[in-house]
Amino acid sequence: MYPHWATAIRQQRQRLGLSQTQVAQASGLLNQTEVSRLERGLIHPTLDLGAAKLRALLRVLGWNWPQFALATGLELDFAEGEALKRLERLEAELHFATFSVQATASAGHQNTPTSEGLVSIPLEDLRALGVRPENVRVFAVNGDCMVSESVRAMGQSIAPGDRVAVDTGRMPRAGDVVVAWDGLNEALLIKRYQEEGEHIVFYPARRSVPPVVRRRDDPVKIIGPVVWRGGPFRG
Repeated sequence: MYPHWATAIRQQRQRLGLSQTQVAQASGLLNQTEVSRLERGLIHPTLDLGAAKLRALLRVLGWNWPQFALATGLELDFAEGEALKRLERLEAELHFATFSVQATASAGHQNTPTSEGLVSIPLEDLRALGVRPENVRVFAVNGDCMVSESVRAMGQSIAPGDRVAVDTGRMPRAGDVVVAWDGLNEALLIKRYQEEGEHIVFYPARRSVPPVVRRRDDPVKIIGPVVWRGGPFRG
């Protein structure tokens, strides 16, 4: 007979249609053996896991702390409760070093952070986009070729001074705005990505600026599609 709390954890996982391996992978901190031992009552969630792993488990299972306590009948001592609260505040925003990217075909280096400091992105924004934080890189935009000349598209423009986050773990699709390393010009660029025959074409939003055309065997590396943007007047 397993403890009530162990059964409650297993039933919640099954209710969500998740395997133990999927729970472990989604948590980013637990492994499958730990999930299995939890569900058999061999390790205790509030006494053995620690605040970080417990918080990760609750997130994957879709429980906040009151829901977890109600389902399992478990309570935290004061120290663990305070640790969870600190983790919740920490997870509200994640901070990323900023790199420089040109909205032109000019300089910018893929491995050199700027002196712009850190950019904060709400964790919930990344979750809603399906982006893993470890796959995020943030770039500061210079140049105005991604500012559209069409009034209808102005709201989608990426202006000088904006910050853009890319997902390095996601393959770009045709039409995505991407950040790429152009080895021919030794520059980072931000453009709309298309594949046309034997070529990769990077289109600006500003029609007066010519596209960047590269052959598939040219030294071009797509760093990732843009998934978030922010700036002085936009979040």
